[in-house]
Amino acid sequence: MLVQIRDLDALAKLSLRSLRMYLKCRGWKDEGQWGKRPASLFTFERDGRSWHIIVPHKDTAPDYPARIGEAVSALAEAEERSQLDVYEEISIAGYDFVHMHAFREEGGAGAQGALSLRQESDLLEEARNLFASAARAVEKPQPVYRGRPSVLVSEYLNLVRASRYFGVGDSLTLISPLYAAGALFTEYADGLISFPRQATLKLAEALTHADKAIQAANKTESMDPFQQAAGHGVSANLCDSLAALTYLWKGIVVRVSWAGEYMPGTDPTRFQFTEHSADVLKQAADYFRRNEPFLDEKVVAWVVKLEREPEEFDGRAAISCVRNGKPMRLNVVFEAPSFKAVVRAFEERRPISLDGDIYRAGKGYELRRPRNLSLIMHE
Repeated sequence: MLVQIRDLDALAKLSLRSLRMYLKCRGWKDEGQWGKRPASLFTFERDGRSWHIIVPHKDTAPDYPARIGEAVSALAEAEERSQLDVYEEISIAGYDFVHMHAFREEGGAGAQGALSLRQESDLLEEARNLFASAARAVEKPQPVYRGRPSVLVSEYLNLVRASRYFGVGDSLTLISPLYAAGALFTEYADGLISFPRQATLKLAEALTHADKAIQAANKTESMDPFQQAAGHGVSANLCDSLAALTYLWKGIVVRVSWAGEYMPGTDPTRFQFTEHSADVLKQAADYFRRNEPFLDEKVVAWVVKLEREPEEFDGRAAISCVRNGKPMRLNVVFEAPSFKAVVRAFEERRPISLDGDIYRAGKGYELRRPRNLSLIMHE
């Protein structure tokens, strides 16, 4: 039996953008403005039959729900489906899809049995973390994210939701809007890309480079390929969440499908990760955190070594400080304006105060971009 929709309030909730996207993706022709009225005419022909749909230009028109109802009815007839099915697909036409499911090898290997309530909760949390890491990489790619995400990222995450077509278990589908209202979002127009679309693009980019980094790490037995992938959205956070999802399902397949009209082609992007891949991802997350730089650190230290004699000092030196209750030696290259103060601190054994960025270098550490240097005078 074909279900019909008569609820005007439900029809009024369908957006014009989603309807127009649905029509264009399914081959309906936009004939332009319908006479002098604020509406467009769409037509479709198949097997000698033709249909037409009137699409208003404004959703505030008094007859908007009725027009949407006529559109849903015509589409259901043309596609030989129920109006409810058409309505549901139009409602998500403006969303990118990220479908995740348990990987099953030929013969049935994969996730065994239903997930527990705790596992389902963990699954949703890690899926959220996966999206959050990609969204944060849109703002600024970096190896590790700490603290709360920005307002922009938080508002975006509030828009991502699970599709009603797929429940939690051995599969989960999350949908991300192509566009969103509000001052925080740049609409998809004139070549600009909305933040939600940037987030799903970044997620696909990060998964691509994580997969390549896993293959390279298996070949070289080095985590360096992950460091090179950090600029593409691969982070400790993404590696952790992807590994957790893979462990939960004993292997995972991720497919990213784009809301049709705004991507060249509609083929989904597919990624597959095994439990062995998850092991490598966990190692990569640890690697990122061990090598995480400490930015904008304020350091009180003593100059313990000059690479050259004071009269030939070229800026290269070593300083010693205490960090988190432990002594730390840092190699530094000072700029010329600081030479005199550094030499004086070394000769007079006076502490210095400065700001800089601490990076791991081999088995030691170095302080980069030293700035705001001052001598601490004894009382």
